[in-house]
Amino acid sequence: MMPVILRDSGRPGPEGSAGMADPSSHPRMGLLGVTLLLFFLSPASSPCAQQASPSGHSAQLKQLESHLAAGDLTSATALLGRLQPGLDADERFAFDAIYVLIGSRRFAEAKDQWNRLAPRLQEALRAASGPSPTGEATRRRVAEALFVQGLLVARPGEKDEALRLLRQADGYGFPPLDSPLMLLAADCLHELKEHALAAQAYRELLKRAPQNAEARLRLGVVLLSSGQLGPAADELQQVVRQAPRLPQGHYYLGAVLFEQKRTEEAQAHLERELALDPRCYPCLAKLAHLAYLKGDDRQCESWLAKASALDPGHLETNLVSGMLDLRKGRYEEAIAHLTRVVERAPDYARAQYQLALAYQRSGNAAKAREHQEIYNRLIQEQKARTIGVRGEVR
Repeated sequence: MMPVILRDSGRPGPEGSAGMADPSSHPRMGLLGVTLLLFFLSPASSPCAQQASPSGHSAQLKQLESHLAAGDLTSATALLGRLQPGLDADERFAFDAIYVLIGSRRFAEAKDQWNRLAPRLQEALRAASGPSPTGEATRRRVAEALFVQGLLVARPGEKDEALRLLRQADGYGFPPLDSPLMLLAADCLHELKEHALAAQAYRELLKRAPQNAEARLRLGVVLLSSGQLGPAADELQQVVRQAPRLPQGHYYLGAVLFEQKRTEEAQAHLERELALDPRCYPCLAKLAHLAYLKGDDRQCESWLAKASALDPGHLETNLVSGMLDLRKGRYEEAIAHLTRVVERAPDYARAQYQLALAYQRSGNAAKAREHQEIYNRLIQEQKARTIGVRGEVR
């Protein structure tokens, strides 16, 4: 179990002490349902490494980040081993290493470092402040501890607990709204499917850094995820103008244009992405989908073969494979491909509909009805969400 620091610090102590102030009273809070929380995390290149760690530590963290970005886990693990005595001795260094690991999606290693840091931090906080944290430096340490715990808890999917911890951190103004930590904050919210909050966090960052094409790309992806196709297209058009070689920029713009049925424009951007990254299997799958819609089965099969060779489990590759099998009367193969999709993504309405068709045409009326009902429910939920999003924005 992950060590917990001052988990109940927002409540009065046993002697009736005030404890930490109520985070919901913090002036950064706004309205979204009950509260709008602008909180969260660090980018892969830890801002703390640049701002707080000694220069030697900053260089070491950049080296760690470089190994992780290159996928060189052997060198990254060896470097962490060499750095461990320093990490165990320096709280700031340990926090910054955790941010680098989280930014590189090495969550198990980040949790291991937290498990080493937490008991030391717990003792230091108790020694500094007794049962109730006082003083700006101590409060910041508590807030950062809550923040990191929230991020790590969010990964296994404990959404409510993650939001509770991060709400407490935000109540103490951590991280600052002008901090690069907001980028991974928004990423975390997106992974938690808190799309409105994620979009708010990305926009907060872009207010202060409008040239940050990576943040704008992620904002476009969030808007796409929440069905806001027009705003998503606007942001992603700006991304490809601003940084035409940014990885995935053309892919996501192509994906939005695909959903808008602007097929020729979509294909052009997908092909540009593929020219930049020939191993872009999502591009290949989307191009297969376009070929399917045009009725070009031979080209569709060609794109699918290339996509499957790179990642046979990719959702859209299996979706389009299933649809093509269905068109060609290969019902068992269609059911197999589409079942793989809905097992991994049960809320994928298009896949549920195609699977219902496959079962219907194979003669299994009961299974067809089951997946048709799921599809109908998902469509109603999507309509409700769309109305909600429009109500919030406009």
